[in-house]
Amino acid sequence: MPRKLNHAERKEHIVEAAFDVIYYHGFENTSLRDIAKQAGLSLGSVQHFFPRQRDIYAFAMEIIFQRFEERMQKVVQVDQDAYENAVRMVKQIVQVHTDVERMENNIWVKFTLMATMNPEYHELQENYRKVNLRFAEDVLRMLYEHGHITNHISIKDKAHSLIIFVTGLVFESVIYAHLYNDQVVEDKIKEYLRNICQ
Repeated sequence: MPRKLNHAERKEHIVEAAFDVIYYHGFENTSLRDIAKQAGLSLGSVQHFFPRQRDIYAFAMEIIFQRFEERMQKVVQVDQDAYENAVRMVKQIVQVHTDVERMENNIWVKFTLMATMNPEYHELQENYRKVNLRFAEDVLRMLYEHGHITNHISIKDKAHSLIIFVTGLVFESVIYAHLYNDQVVEDKIKEYLRNICQ
């Protein structure tokens, strides 16, 4: 007899199904019915956890950011140089190491584009932008405090530039996936950070 999933596990199961459908068909061609079918559940079961499509999209993006933060915690090593830690941290946004990471990046790009055209998602989109900016500020502050950035800089201004670079690299790695493996991404990040650290 299959094990019964608890509330949190059921929600994650539904979101994993949503990831699959969104990845292959995009947000605009995804319905709760499609997600329910992919999850092997009735539409009513899915609506019990996610009454509106917006609810499942918001939760899906929350899961992606949660995974990103968990990976971030794992890559920072206290005994390592701050520059190397910064490279590893930025790589957690431009994820190309595994198929799952590539899928999450693809979904994030699709969500960003969909949210731009749909006012219902503007607040959520803006919240994620703030999270990214705080992350960029943390990376730059770490480099500054450990002597890698020697010039006086505006952390806020440089954080905006770093996020523009990272967002561009994410989009490139999704659109031209065949050109971006782990080493290419790392080289691009190192080149960018070296320019900041001069």
